[in-house]
Amino acid sequence: MSTISEAVTRAWYQNKKWVLLFLPLSFLFGIVSAVRKMCYQWGWLKRVRVSAPVIIVGNISVGGTGKSPVTGYLAAELKRRGYKPGIVSRGYGGKSNHYPTIVEKGALAAEVGDEPIMLHQMTECPVAVDPVRSRAAEKLCVEYGCDLIICDDGLQHYALHRNVEICVIDGERGLGNGHLLPVGPLRESESRISSVDFVIVNGRSGPLSVFENMPHKHTVFEMSLKPVKLVNVYDDRELPIAYLKGREVHAVAGIGNPERFFLALKGLGANVNPHSFPDHHDFGCEDLQFDDNKDVIMTHKDAVKCKLLFRGNKPENVWYMPVAAELNNTFMDTLCNKLDTIDDG
Repeated sequence: MSTISEAVTRAWYQNKKWVLLFLPLSFLFGIVSAVRKMCYQWGWLKRVRVSAPVIIVGNISVGGTGKSPVTGYLAAELKRRGYKPGIVSRGYGGKSNHYPTIVEKGALAAEVGDEPIMLHQMTECPVAVDPVRSRAAEKLCVEYGCDLIICDDGLQHYALHRNVEICVIDGERGLGNGHLLPVGPLRESESRISSVDFVIVNGRSGPLSVFENMPHKHTVFEMSLKPVKLVNVYDDRELPIAYLKGREVHAVAGIGNPERFFLALKGLGANVNPHSFPDHHDFGCEDLQFDDNKDVIMTHKDAVKCKLLFRGNKPENVWYMPVAAELNNTFMDTLCNKLDTIDDG
C-alpha cells in the first residue's frame, strides 16, 4: 500500500485534522451523490427491474468490511433453503471483451476480477460480471433459472431495482471520522443506514456511535469471520488452522483492510511478518518470495490472482486461508420471511 494511501486511511480512522483541508471536495462529493440519488428516487433516471427479487449487499464506506463473505454466506444458505441464487458483481479489477461474463472454472482475474472468482469457488452458484449489473442479473434469470439475485457491492448502484438492502459495517473501524470522501471514508452519509433493510456488523468489539445516537428501524446483526483451513495455492493441499500456532509466517494481503487479516493470523497464534498491498493488487512472483523460506499466508481473494504465477517450479509454502461468515440463525429466518412477502409482479 502506498505511503499516501496509508496516511489518508490513518487520518480517517484516527481523526487526524489535516484531512479537513479537503472539506470543499467532500462538500462537492456530497452534492453530486445526493443529486444522483434524488434523480433515481424521482424517476428522472431509470431503475431497471429484473425478473427475480434482488438482494443488495454493500456498505457506505470504502475499504473492506466483509461484503463478499456475507454474499457467499447468503448464497450458500439460500441455496440450502431451496432457492436458486445467482450472484452479480461489477468485477472490479477485471476487463473482459464481452459482457455479461459468466465466471467459470479457470476464469482469469484479469478478465472477471478477483472477488467473482472467489465467490464462485465459495458457493458453486452462477456468478455474472458486468458493469451494467441489471444486464448480468437478467442473464442469470433467463439462462440459468435463478429465482433470486444477490448483488455484491451494489448499495450505491441505484440503476438496479432492489427488494432488500443489506449494509455491512466494519465493527472494529466503524465509520471512521464520519465524513464523506475524501475527508473521510464514507461513500454516503451516516443517515443512509436508516433506509436499508438489514445492518450487519463484522467483528463488533464495542459500541458504534452511529447506532446509539441515530434512530433506526432494524436490529443490528453481528457477524464473525471464522477461518476454515489453509489451502495450498498451487497444489490444493490442505492443513488445519492449528498449523499456524507458534509458527512464523509472512502474511501477504492486497485487500481493503489488510490489518484485519494480520490480526486474525495473530489471533490464531502465528508470528506475523505483515506485507500489505493496495486493494485488488496485481501480484507478481516477487511479492511472494522471501529469503527465509517461511510459509506465506494470503487471503482467498488474493490467491485467485496468484494461481498462474511461477511458470517453472511453483513454491510449496504459499497458502491461503478461506473464511466463512457466521451469523445468528435469526438473521436468515428474518430475511427469508421478508423474501416471502415480496410481490415482484
